Amino acid sequence: MHPDRTAPPSGPVATPGTAAHDHQRRLLLELAVDPPRDGDPLPALAETLGLTLAQLELAASGLQRAGLARCHDGRLRATRAVFAIEALWPLGL
Repeated sequence: MHPDRTAPPSGPVATPGTAAHDHQRRLLLELAVDPPRDGDPLPALAETLGLTLAQLELAASGLQRAGLARCHDGRLRATRAVFAIEALWPLGL
């Protein structure tokens, strides 16, 4: 895999090198590696990641628009696509 990017991120994925990008990456990792069966409540995720609820909601919104997360009854989960990637290329390493 090449370290350079051929195109900048588009749409809901935050620009690399920004705090928003870091928040999305950390949130995605938290959702993908050993997730609770029923998903994570947003306030608990914010506390775990050391983010404000507003920062977490912004990161979650971007991941949802990108098709990487879904929220139901205040609980956030990774999508099946994320779990397929995690199975092929473990994110927790």
